[in-house]
Amino acid sequence: MPDYFSLKNKTTVITGGLGLIGGAITQSLIECESRVIVVDIDEDRYKSLPESIHSNIHFEKADLTRLEEIEPFVKELWDRYEGIDNWINNAYPRTADWANKLEDVTVESWRKNVDIQMNSYCIISNEIAKLMANNGGGNIVNVSSIQALKAPDFTIYEGTDMTTPAAYTPIKAGIMMYSKYLASYFGGRNVRVNAICPGGVFNNQNESFLKRYNKKTLLGRMAKPEEVARPVVFLLSDAASYITGTALTVDGGWTAI
Repeated sequence: MPDYFSLKNKTTVITGGLGLIGGAITQSLIECESRVIVVDIDEDRYKSLPESIHSNIHFEKADLTRLEEIEPFVKELWDRYEGIDNWINNAYPRTADWANKLEDVTVESWRKNVDIQMNSYCIISNEIAKLMANNGGGNIVNVSSIQALKAPDFTIYEGTDMTTPAAYTPIKAGIMMYSKYLASYFGGRNVRVNAICPGGVFNNQNESFLKRYNKKTLLGRMAKPEEVARPVVFLLSDAASYITGTALTVDGGWTAI
């Protein structure tokens, strides 16, 4: 591997690093020789990891939906690991009624999900960017979605109990655009900030949904988790040293047509 793709001797934090996409990102970070710090709330899942992963990561249990606790937590991590080179916001917190149809969404639910998803990403990014800017630079990648770029097609959900939650699109669009804002704000201080906009990731979904979804992608299928993870790692590497303020679309061609 050329050195400019390597993350050797780099410290990388990933939030939500034990889930479907997060787990794949964590694995890719290990393969690129980063020192990996996984921030997640699911300690039991961490303990159940195979030794090949367990022994190659540092685990920090935290609930980053508590917005008032973000600033001291980020500073504590920074001090404990003597600086952080890369930060990936990937966690996907949501309320129990997250999947309700638009007609059933309450003001309280809307406000809560905006807080725990979009606002947490923004505040975390603020805090780590300030520390990076005062330490010579760094990289932030925020996981957004193709639905930050294009409205959902509800026909793909027909005959299933699946849907796109009403708050999902504005939350993901907000995350994408705030990444651009921060890239502009901190660009002169060597902090790169990018978003990644993945399409759907295969996770044994309903068969009729899969058929409809696959027909809308140029590659004719959903993504594998590692196909989202690797572009994230690329954005952190020196191979992407002139890329900031962008939203990298990883969707098999869904948004191309």
